[in-house]
This record gives sequence, C-alpha cells and structure tokens, in this order.
Amino acid sequence: MPQSITLVPYNPDHQQAFQFYPLPPDQLEFTAHPLELLKNDNYSRTPVTILEGNHIVGFFVLDTGNDRFFYTDNPNSILLRGFSIHPESQGQGIAVKTIHALPTFIHRHFPQFDEVVLGVNERNEAARHVYLKAGFKDEGRRYIGSKGQQYALHLYVPDTIIRRAKPGDEDGIVKVCTEGQWFTYGDIYTKQEIEHIIDRYYTPKRILKEISDLSKKWNGYYVAEVEGEIVGAIGGGMTNSKTAEIYVLYLHPEKRNKKIGTQLLEAYTRLQQVEYNATEQWVSVEKENDKGIPFYKAKGFIFVKEEPANDSELTSAHTSLRLKRALD
Repeated sequence: MPQSITLVPYNPDHQQAFQFYPLPPDQLEFTAHPLELLKNDNYSRTPVTILEGNHIVGFFVLDTGNDRFFYTDNPNSILLRGFSIHPESQGQGIAVKTIHALPTFIHRHFPQFDEVVLGVNERNEAARHVYLKAGFKDEGRRYIGSKGQQYALHLYVPDTIIRRAKPGDEDGIVKVCTEGQWFTYGDIYTKQEIEHIIDRYYTPKRILKEISDLSKKWNGYYVAEVEGEIVGAIGGGMTNSKTAEIYVLYLHPEKRNKKIGTQLLEAYTRLQQVEYNATEQWVSVEKENDKGIPFYKAKGFIFVKEEPANDSELTSAHTSLRLKRALD
C-alpha cells in the first residue's frame, strides 16, 4: 500500500541517509548530490527532505536568492533546485507526489511566495516530462547555463491548497461535512434523517480512523484548505480493479461556486487513476439534489440508473441516481 509523501525541513539527523544515496552519473550530470548541496550554507537556501512514511526518499533545495530571476521576473517566486529521488524509490510516482505536496509546504514555510520556478536542461527530457506531468508550466522562457540551454518551468501556488488529509484534520472534515449535509439536504431529508447520517458517518473518531486506515476499498480523504481552514473534503474508493467511486464531496456553503469542488474532484481523480489504475468513476446522488446533479453532469458524468438510497434507514423514502464517467 503506497504511503503518504511528507516534506520536512532538513535536519542533521537526515545526513546519514544521504551517505547511502547513490545517484547514477546520468542524473548527476544534471543535479548535484544532496551532500554537495548541503555544503552550501547560503542563508537564502532551505534544504528539504522528502519522506515516504518514515523513510527518506528524496531531497531538494528552495532558494530565495537572485538566481531565481534567471527564470522569472516575479519577486514573490522561489527557486527549486537539486531535486532528486533515491534510485531505489524512482519509478514509483514519488516525484509527482512531491510536487503535488509542494504548494502546501510553501504555504506553511514561505507564505509570501506564490510561484515556484526551476530550470531543467534541454537534454534532460525525462525530468522535464515529470515536472510538466506534475503541474509545472513551460511558458517559453529559456536561459543559457553552464551546461547548455535551460527550460524555465513555473508552478503557481494557489490560494486554495488541495492535499491529502492527515491526523488533526478530523474536526475540520466533520465541520465541513456537517454543514454540507444541512445545506444540501435541509429541504430534502427530515431533521432526524440528517442527524442520523451525521451521527453515523461524520464523527471525529470515525473520520480520524478513515484518515489513517487506507486501502484499495477506501482511498482516504483529500481536503481543500484556505488560509489554514478546511473548506472542503472528498473521499472515495475502488469497487473493483478498474472502477472508482466517489462516496463523499462537501464544501463549506460559503465556498460554493469558487471552483473548489472542481479542484477536489480533479485531485482525487488523479489519485484514483495514478495509484489505483481507475478507468471509470461512479457516484451516487440523491434524486432531488439539485445542487449536486448539475455539478457532476458538468464534469462528464452520465445517468445510468436509479436505486434505493444506500442507507437502510433512508431506503423507503429516498432514491439515488447512479452516474458514471470514463477516465482518460
């Protein structure tokens, strides 16, 4: 089971792991070894360690010095340099997951910056492909460095952070799902039915367990965070080897129509495609839910069938629409 990727500021306890970090010559042509980078104690540079679970699997440096202006004119940018993944962990999607985790790290440690830039050598096509796949943009800027032409790539740090939920998020997820229940179903379900759903599915104890206990059947929660507050949550799982399901997607009512739901769905879909090889995705929507149905149809979901609500206490009174879409 894949473990989560965490980015932490480097500390000297990590150095021993980098003693056994054998980057091959074809990669050292384009990036420095972590131990070499750590010799540079320039105040503008912050070394960062990449963890998978508790294991060190990679390294990079964030640099606020003037070198960033070779790649951008933005004074609120920060330069990513020396990015590498341990050879034993390469080919497992860790580089892409690391870049997806980077905006959250920037928000916490460098809140004044809204852009990450880097230079990738024109001959290093494999690295360029990974960066573009992970979300960097090539806007056409080029720089001639000591080893030839560099492509300048840009990653913009959004106001809304979409990330995997972690322990400590349970109260925020409970709050947004509870508010979402009342907002969505206040005119559809009875007060007793809504309270039953909240008491059954959205308690801190249950949510904490669901944050930590991941499997193919339950892929965990992703959350949307704005200025440190959780304003949206999504969760789902796989029902067979290729079929994904979205079980829950709620937003704070005041954050609707700001594309946060779209960002959550897109991020969770990438998770289900990349980590679980999903080729199609399903969702159940209450037949009278005139807020959810247009959203999913706009994302390419099509109606397949009707069926009773999946909660036994709601079955007699409510009907769900089953919608699905193919995933590229």
